[in-house]
Amino acid sequence: MKHKKRSALFVALSLCSVSVIAGCGTNAAASNPAPANTPSPSSTPSTSAIPVTVSLSTLIAKAKAEGTVHGFGMPANWANLGNMWASFQKKYGVKTVYQAEGNMSSGQELQAFQTEKNHPIGDVGDIGISFGPTAVQMGVAAPFKNKYWSQIPNNLKDPGGHWAAAYYGVTAFEVNTNKVKDVPTTWADLLKPEYKGMIGFADPRQAAVSLDAVIAAAYANGGSINNIEPGLKFFAKLKKIGNWTGANYSTAAMQTGQIAIGITWNYLAEADQQQFAGKPPINVVVPSDGAVAGPYVEVVNKYAPHPYAARLLNTYLFSDAGQISYAEGGAYPVRLPFLKLPASVKLPPLNPKSVHFLSGNLSKAQSAIVTGWGPQVLGQ
Repeated sequence: MKHKKRSALFVALSLCSVSVIAGCGTNAAASNPAPANTPSPSSTPSTSAIPVTVSLSTLIAKAKAEGTVHGFGMPANWANLGNMWASFQKKYGVKTVYQAEGNMSSGQELQAFQTEKNHPIGDVGDIGISFGPTAVQMGVAAPFKNKYWSQIPNNLKDPGGHWAAAYYGVTAFEVNTNKVKDVPTTWADLLKPEYKGMIGFADPRQAAVSLDAVIAAAYANGGSINNIEPGLKFFAKLKKIGNWTGANYSTAAMQTGQIAIGITWNYLAEADQQQFAGKPPINVVVPSDGAVAGPYVEVVNKYAPHPYAARLLNTYLFSDAGQISYAEGGAYPVRLPFLKLPASVKLPPLNPKSVHFLSGNLSKAQSAIVTGWGPQVLGQ
């Protein structure tokens, strides 16, 4: 289930050591061992020997010689990555391996890069933006600036080239219109009595998307990333009136009708919309009074067994083809201003004034939510 991929994200927003990261969620590396035929070279080209910028022709030639690229935390059903993997392999003839470790959380990806450095497996990872600085602190991210570097906003990339955001999702309501006739368009709408018992929401102490949703609700109610209290009060009221009973959000719960309104990322809601094919019909709405954009960044493992294939894949993710692939999966590509999207791509409209990008150190907000959720919202 792809939603597990980020279930441990919140734990590591303020990570500074491997010992803390090791506590994130389940041990995905143990439960998803690498395929037996995946090579684990004992030595790889020194990262210091590979320049920060490399010509595309060099990347292609050396990547084809390496023959494989192995991704961590990049499952097929997340932001259309399955299509991306297939397209990359077809274009360059480089084998892609990504299924076994697809559900790794961001913290688990970085932990694996470090613990496996003498016999590396993974080449690339996809992590929440808050983990970018952590990857640099741990020394597991190789510096690389792909050919599209100048088109990536400065606040969404590391100056040294260790990471850059490729796409982002925004907080959204996933609505079953068989059960909900008056579709909510704002956080305030969710408080209407007609939605009693309908809302599904994962624990923000365990799910990054929910933590970000609490921040979004804070913005919608006069708060901010530095003032989470209005977000906690909103969810406390939502629970008190019974619109949210504590029911969890999941694809299964939406499809079976256990919940009728889910709070999640827009691209996960759109994936459900496509999967359900009208049974039930799903409407995806970005709340107009407050939404957060959660970027995900791409990193090249400093100890990558296939360092050139890793850099070629990174370049492909930021190319027009890669960026359009994200958009086809409902995610907003970071190079959107430089793209001409196909007419078939319909990203939810955004109100720029009400969308807040999450970047930098989120430890204060994370701490406030984790500390306050039990006593203030759940009454524990």
